[in-house]
Amino acid sequence: MRPPAPLLERLSRSRMLPASAQPSVGMGERLSRQKGAGMEFLDFRPYQAGDDTRNLDPYLYARTGEFVVREYARSQQLPVTIALDLSASMASGDNGKFERAKLISQLFGFIALASGDRVQLAVTADHKTLLSPRWHGAARADYMFDWIDKRTAGEEGGFIDMLRALPQHLPPRGLVIAVSDWWDDDVGPALNMLRARDQEVVAIQVLGPNEIDPSSMDQGIVTLEDVETGQEIELSIDAQLLDQYRSLFAARQDELHGLFTAKHWHFLTVSTQDDLDQLFTHTLRAKGVLS
Repeated sequence: MRPPAPLLERLSRSRMLPASAQPSVGMGERLSRQKGAGMEFLDFRPYQAGDDTRNLDPYLYARTGEFVVREYARSQQLPVTIALDLSASMASGDNGKFERAKLISQLFGFIALASGDRVQLAVTADHKTLLSPRWHGAARADYMFDWIDKRTAGEEGGFIDMLRALPQHLPPRGLVIAVSDWWDDDVGPALNMLRARDQEVVAIQVLGPNEIDPSSMDQGIVTLEDVETGQEIELSIDAQLLDQYRSLFAARQDELHGLFTAKHWHFLTVSTQDDLDQLFTHTLRAKGVLS
């Protein structure tokens, strides 16, 4: 599976617009807060033994008799980590939820690579956090597409557990794109741990149409199975139960939005029927996630 070439072409000039994440790794195209070799002048400071004498300012020396070094901003890469949910709920139903989540992950990764940032993927495998290689440059996009395409849903270990463990693997002040259905409980503590590591999170919630609005579901006696635990429950689906679901779903959405907006992070719900072109070329730009 590879994203459509016309959409990739349209996104090749897009760019992540983090609110707090900072370029901090490698040599890239974003001005960082770190000082070093670069083109953007920042400040002067007194010469110290070991400084590169090529950065001495001869004009200030001529005027003051003091050795002064010119400092420049370093151009670095923004570390982007895409956390993809592989839990069983992502593969539940016949709505293509996991395939859509993989495509969204590929598109975010491509945008980061094409704009000169560094990208890695994070998933859960056998209750452990599995990190992909780190990629840089649009020429590595096919390697990233292939790595994501090989992932399968139904892995053991929860998505939220992975988010809790993730900060120890990341450089500070990075950007995390978290793609999941966000059905897990105890989201708050995991987000707090990412915030404590100075990570910025953009959450993409991928849901099937019936998860957002179950109006089209057949009514009557049905047996439902929790794909995470295997537990079965028999329910009588009627108009009253559907109204109760809508109320609980709205409350859950309000809770999730509150957790993210309190940290000035983005949370966006996407249906598997939503058009990806519209999502990436209009919606995410309107929300300030992408340029």
